[in-house]
Amino acid sequence: MSIGHRGVYRVVIQHVKTLLGRQISFARVFGFICSFLLSHFPLIAAARPSQKLGLLLPNRSFYVSEPYLASDLIQKEKHSESHLVESREYWWNNDYLELLSQRLDFKHCNRMADIGCGQGMMSFLLAPFLPENALITGIDSETKYLKRAKQKARKVSTKHQVSFNFVEGDAQRLPLESNSQDMAFCQTLLIHMQQPEKVLGEMKRIVKKGGYVVAIEPNNLASNLMFDNYSQTDYNVEEMLDFLEIRLRCEKGKRQLGEGFNSIGDALPDLFAKAGLSDLEVFISDKSLNLIPPYNSREKRLRAAQLIEWIENQTGGFGYDENLRYYKAGGGGKKSFDAYWQKAYRYQQNMLTELKNQECFLSGGNLMYVVVGRVPE
Repeated sequence: MSIGHRGVYRVVIQHVKTLLGRQISFARVFGFICSFLLSHFPLIAAARPSQKLGLLLPNRSFYVSEPYLASDLIQKEKHSESHLVESREYWWNNDYLELLSQRLDFKHCNRMADIGCGQGMMSFLLAPFLPENALITGIDSETKYLKRAKQKARKVSTKHQVSFNFVEGDAQRLPLESNSQDMAFCQTLLIHMQQPEKVLGEMKRIVKKGGYVVAIEPNNLASNLMFDNYSQTDYNVEEMLDFLEIRLRCEKGKRQLGEGFNSIGDALPDLFAKAGLSDLEVFISDKSLNLIPPYNSREKRLRAAQLIEWIENQTGGFGYDENLRYYKAGGGGKKSFDAYWQKAYRYQQNMLTELKNQECFLSGGNLMYVVVGRVPE
């Protein structure tokens, strides 16, 4: 029996116990109480002082987008969609968004396009900074996400006097007229695109001359070399290099399979320049997605609950089959991956215990780029 199958059986047994009332998981209880949300953030825990759990876990940092996670990264039926969209509420500090709105002159932005909008969370976060009667058009390929976005838009529109129009469409063939928008932005979309330059080309096409094209994308690999506690600084170099090779091969494999590159944030300025955009600027989000005991805030409780759900269900980047597929596509072999996975699965279970006891300590370091360019006059 493979380690992947053993993991599945453990999950099934745990859920049976839950249904029988023998063991009610924190994640399930909290989920029913407040529709807890998904949060994408770096994962490290001190399983052993000499090793970083982040390098052992299948995916240490995974900013994702609704439609492209569901279709390309993880099987649709295995992921909680409501958690995925609501998590974006905690991706940003509100004062940082206010600063960004000043830098990009939102007060004169009357037409904005949100590409790959999902259920519209980023549109709703930016709406308070736009002038009255502004229009945000969200484009997404998933009708079910658009339906939910439209439902929430009614309340946000009334509160901020901003209109929303959510439309089904392809990011590489946007259903918007040329030169019709003051700004077009995307968030964690390009990391899942085989040809991100095509998406940028379309965003440039729909924006007026002098208007802004904005891409918000991470480097998800960088957080593998970040520490969450002092004991982790006494690491074994050879072990860390072995685990880093696993992550690099998985990232390479994802790109080789045509499913995008999870750390495209670093390369965005180059792509912007090649797209013919001018006046390039590069900013970094100041948000730390930490989990520091005690879990005395809604954000922390939801973050812990989502991690528990991911580990118990082997989703959210924790699954054996998906990671093995990427690893093999990146030039690795099953034997070496299984050796890695045995350790990864053991540390997952250790982390699960710490999360349920509210003892897991995560600094939440990450690298999220905000890259801005103008359409030349």
